[in-house]
Amino acid sequence: MTSLALDSPARDEAARPERRLARWAVPLVPAAAALALSLVYIGRPSFWLDEAATLSATSRPVGQMLRLFHNLDLVHAFYYLAMKVWVAVFGAGETSLRLPSALATAVAAGGVALIGRRCSGPMAGLLAGLVYAGSVPVASFAHEARSYAMVTAVAVLATYLLVRGVHPRERHPWRWFAGYGLAILLLGLLHLDGVLLLPAHGATLLLARSKARRSWLRWTVCGGLAGVLLLPLALVAHTQAEQVAWLPRPSWTLVWQLVKFMVGGRDLLWPTLVPVLAGAFVGLRTRGADAAEGPDGAEGRDGARRGTDGSGVPLTVLTLPWLVVPSVLLLLASLVADPMFMFRYVLFSVPALSLLMGAGLAALAAIGRPWVGGALLAAAVAVLTVPSVQPQTALRRHDAKLDDVRTAAEVVRRHAHQGDPIVYLNGVVRWDAGAYPDAFGRLRDIGMAEDPVRAGNFSGIDKAPWQLRGPLVQSDRVWLMHTRASTTHPGPLVVRRLKMIEATGPWRIAGNWRFKGGRLVLYVRTGPYRAPSKAHPKGSPATPQRALPKPRRTTPAKP
Repeated sequence: MTSLALDSPARDEAARPERRLARWAVPLVPAAAALALSLVYIGRPSFWLDEAATLSATSRPVGQMLRLFHNLDLVHAFYYLAMKVWVAVFGAGETSLRLPSALATAVAAGGVALIGRRCSGPMAGLLAGLVYAGSVPVASFAHEARSYAMVTAVAVLATYLLVRGVHPRERHPWRWFAGYGLAILLLGLLHLDGVLLLPAHGATLLLARSKARRSWLRWTVCGGLAGVLLLPLALVAHTQAEQVAWLPRPSWTLVWQLVKFMVGGRDLLWPTLVPVLAGAFVGLRTRGADAAEGPDGAEGRDGARRGTDGSGVPLTVLTLPWLVVPSVLLLLASLVADPMFMFRYVLFSVPALSLLMGAGLAALAAIGRPWVGGALLAAAVAVLTVPSVQPQTALRRHDAKLDDVRTAAEVVRRHAHQGDPIVYLNGVVRWDAGAYPDAFGRLRDIGMAEDPVRAGNFSGIDKAPWQLRGPLVQSDRVWLMHTRASTTHPGPLVVRRLKMIEATGPWRIAGNWRFKGGRLVLYVRTGPYRAPSKAHPKGSPATPQRALPKPRRTTPAKP
């Protein structure tokens, strides 16, 4: 016994590096997996409308950016300013512009694993991080040059700081809550809807019924201060509500679409629901902000026992409000006021789903003997992986986004002459084309009265349709560009622009290229323009002019 007692410290000292390696593996393995998956074909999909906004904003001087924020997109101002620094260093290609989202996704996956480890143990944390890394909606926004992946990463950080701050054994809880307040402030600066995490955390504290009333005080002070600092931004941003006037009113169909968005598609609904329910059941039984490690972050032999001592926040109490409250509040606000709900606005709730799934899969792996649990876990992973292959592959196609503007840009590079005139049927089409200025910059925009930078927006200001007559009459070749915005709801101005092109002929269609989200048409003059006569002698009809075939009736030619 004496020799055993003497050898024990030596064995503990030898095992310490292995424990440290295993401890760091829990967040690092999911983070590495998320980064690897995010980088696969990250530059293959074309830029689309929203990413064109990021490109347009970050290419302007700071003074012009501030003018833009005065008119629109104030909620993205902090993101644009941060990305301007990034673009100045790394450039504005598809890969470089999306790389911050991929890095944020990796950080979020590691953070999910840390939360899962503290609430449910190392295995649950590791599996939760890996589930998050392989999630379809997460991968989609890891390939997008927008703020939503960053918002999710900061939401994970804020939740981790909350979990650490409410633990009664923490020596300096105010430090954790001070960091929590800063995280909430950053969350709101990146996107105001991210502040909906704050009431979700309030619901968690309420449901946890923590005996430490000081946690309520710290959460109220730090979270409330962040909310007060964000209030001026929210009030000013509310004046730009017309930007989202196109959003639909909430309905049960929209709720069903939200569920499919969260899980990654209809085929993943049941494979996701079963481990989520199992994780919620296990998470109710496990009350502990640290199921596998002490409050100082070091693993202890009695860690599992401490996880059920009645202290801390149960996993289910932490995740269910995080998953439900932001979406419910945003839907209710859209019912009583202007519609403001969009699936990507609540992407930061997906980590809660991953945490529940990780706990459920860990419980499945713990059934029976190790080989039995391992077989069940492998089967569950296979059931989750197989339906994910198709959507994961689809979001890496070149036309994965709503608009495949890159194909249109390649057509212009191959077939357009330097200085060819182009007519964008409305300003949003010009906004789309701005994603590839090297291609469309070769063309002469004859329909633009004021460029987007001077106008302080993304679409510029269009000329009236009658102002197109002069440039069209003087042109032998004219390009016309459609996108979803000009074909779904054309409006009277779009129709009048089409009629103006027809009236300034005769033309023939020399090329008609379709791409996802739009179409490019090249018109070539076949004869001199003849102005219509204002009056004709009685009984003498005017010389008829052959009508220009409408673009949508032509047979598309391959680019």
